[in-house]
Amino acid sequence: MSDQTAHDDDLLRRSQESIDEAKAAAAEVSEPGEDELVDEDLPVADDAEPTDGPAPAP
Repeated sequence: MSDQTAHDDDLLRRSQESIDEAKAAAAEVSEPGEDELVDEDLPVADDAEPTDGPAPAP
C-alpha cells in the first residue's frame, strides 16, 4: 500500500468517526413535546407550513 493510500484511508476513517459522533450527539438531543409547549404557554402550530412557500425543486 502506498503512503498516499494509507493517508487517504486514515482520513476516511477519521471522517467516518466524526460523522458517527455527530449522529450520536444529535440522537441525544430531545425536542420538547407539544404538551410541554402548551404547559409553557408557547404557541403550537397545528399545521406548520413554511412562511416563504414550498422548498424549490432540486
